[in-house]
Amino acid sequence: MKEILISSIGALTGSGTLTLVLLFKATIILLAALGLTLMMRQRFSAGARHVVWLVTVSAVLLVPALTFWSPFQLRILPASTALSAPSSAPSSGRDRSAVDATEAWSDKSVVTNTGGSPRAPNETSLAGAAAPEGAIFAGMSGVTLLLLIWAAVVLAIAGSLGFAALTVRRIVRRSVPLDSRDWLDPLWEVSDRLGLEEPPLVVRSEDAKMPFACGVMNPTIVLPAGCDAWTLDRRRAVLLHELAHVKRHDLVGHTLGRLACAVYWFHPLVWTAAKNLRSESERACDDLALSCGARATDYAEHLLDIVTSVRRDATPSVALAMARRKEFEGRMLAILDPELRHSSPSRRQSVALIGSLALMAIVIGAAAPAPRATQQTVDSVQADDSIVADKQFEGDSRMANARAIPKAIVDASAKAIAEVSTSVSVSTRTRERTSTATRSALLDLVSKGQGPAAARDSDERPTLLSRVLLSDPNADLRQIAAWGLHEYADGPVAANALATALRRDA
Repeated sequence: MKEILISSIGALTGSGTLTLVLLFKATIILLAALGLTLMMRQRFSAGARHVVWLVTVSAVLLVPALTFWSPFQLRILPASTALSAPSSAPSSGRDRSAVDATEAWSDKSVVTNTGGSPRAPNETSLAGAAAPEGAIFAGMSGVTLLLLIWAAVVLAIAGSLGFAALTVRRIVRRSVPLDSRDWLDPLWEVSDRLGLEEPPLVVRSEDAKMPFACGVMNPTIVLPAGCDAWTLDRRRAVLLHELAHVKRHDLVGHTLGRLACAVYWFHPLVWTAAKNLRSESERACDDLALSCGARATDYAEHLLDIVTSVRRDATPSVALAMARRKEFEGRMLAILDPELRHSSPSRRQSVALIGSLALMAIVIGAAAPAPRATQQTVDSVQADDSIVADKQFEGDSRMANARAIPKAIVDASAKAIAEVSTSVSVSTRTRERTSTATRSALLDLVSKGQGPAAARDSDERPTLLSRVLLSDPNADLRQIAAWGLHEYADGPVAANALATALRRDA
């Protein structure tokens, strides 16, 4: 039962530790991006900060994959390896044979009584085989519950994103394409300014209140029904902003941000990263519109009129609305501030930012705990210690047997140890009880050893008790044997047996 509980706690702890490691890596990446963008606030443009947040969100989504499938493992953190202490180990070849025979009997789950008739299968070992599975399931119930809660929230957020995508699709289907000359002329003009090879589809919808861009694979610009009354300058300003999203592929980054929020819905820094990603993309589009010839005051006035004319914005979450009330004040200040840099990052700056951030994400994602010692190494060390102890034990046994030992004492000790050996099979089968008769026989053997030191010098009891201490699987019998050996601690046989048990026996 104790082993089952330890196994359950180990499984629970392992899953929890892995989750904490992943969250720790994601948090480091997010904090690094937050600090970097704060330092870039005055000296770099919004486009450069948008690149930082885009790489950060992508890295957070790839942290589990980098952890499990990284081409290399950077082992920097020490990890404690769970080492199972052996309950007992045989110290001689004959003792190992006896224990192996007992284990083989336990595996077959069938024993033969003195009469030769087969007994029933070992119900205890069958129950022990079935218990770990149920215990692991019971131990993992907490992790399973947390996983179900996480999956439920993920499905809810994914469902809301899917519903928003269907809403956008319905809006586009019910809209009317703007293919007249008064719309095509400014569309082609703005497309030429931005360097677009093919302008996206521009439609007018009765369901839209705010201009927005949508469609990752097939970009579409949706304008509200009141766009027919716009002046040519306002049409150009709106098209500049929305086509800038298409030029910069901001819809891809916006989708990645939504996915990151769905997966890490419980992490506040992920929501902050997604918000900053969207905010910086809007400011980068404003900078791009200004760099294409739009006057800052006129562009800010058009944005202000459009935002104030919409009382309730119902733009779906998967689309990029032209402006939102919550973030509009900061955008206006950024547009009208002449000291801020409004130029887009150069190709060299973008490559440097993406390369450095990607390298940092790979290093953090590939970092793995470095095991202090493996179970195979511990087993080999224990095996070496066992071989050395066996040689010492056999040599000391030959020295003890060479002494003059009375035949009556040897016969009595052999009879007692035979009873102990018989009880080994019974204790292996029951694993939780110790026979009263076996305990009495072993206690009797221990009590016979108490006497003058001269009589103990020719006694074979240390050899017999050492065998019980080093080979018996029953902890109670090993403890009684250790109690009896303390009378012979000045001898080599008892001293070596006690020292070996002290190193190996839990």
